[in-house]
Amino acid sequence: MALEEVERKLNYEFKDKKLLERALTHVSASKENYERIEFLGDSLVNFLIVDILYESFPHKREGELSSLKGYLVSEDFLYQLSLELELFKYVKIGGRLKERTKSILADVFESLWGALYLDSKDLNLVRKIFREKFLDRILKEVKEGKTLDYKTKLQEVTQKRWRIVPTYKLLEVKGPEHDRTFKVECRVLDFKTVGIAKTKKEAERLSAREMLKVLGEVKG
Repeated sequence: MALEEVERKLNYEFKDKKLLERALTHVSASKENYERIEFLGDSLVNFLIVDILYESFPHKREGELSSLKGYLVSEDFLYQLSLELELFKYVKIGGRLKERTKSILADVFESLWGALYLDSKDLNLVRKIFREKFLDRILKEVKEGKTLDYKTKLQEVTQKRWRIVPTYKLLEVKGPEHDRTFKVECRVLDFKTVGIAKTKKEAERLSAREMLKVLGEVKG
């Protein structure tokens, strides 16, 4: 049933069901696990995302595209995409592992696309399915500025003004492993701002953006 649910989410029926099962199995649960498939999937997901960026933003320079790519292929973002497919429901873990961590879910996301390619042997089909699932999400991330490196910009501002760097403090973590919410405080001198997001890194980024607004460096 679990495999069928994954197939429905992808709108693709695997010819080799064992391949799909292996793509969803952590090394702690079996020798037949996703490690080798994830190795392929890592490069494949990189290509699929770069392909979208190259086609969607013809006027952006290589440096800008590299910055966007860095965010979109990060563990944090791939973890968020794994949540859209609810992969935490299907990953098999074993041994002493009790939770499906962010790192595991990001790896499984990559292995899933590697498995899809291995089963179909059709890169155009994989590209089509990936775009159907995530093209709008990726374009939205870029449009809303979620790919911008606010932490670096804030550090540049504070070093220039006061020769200091911002500090970040984790205030709160709520929810189960697959649906956590992080609350982070950013502090510069006596100024404090807060960011809330599904990952600690994103919460820090949002708190940095809020601080830039306080300092008059970002509008809105």
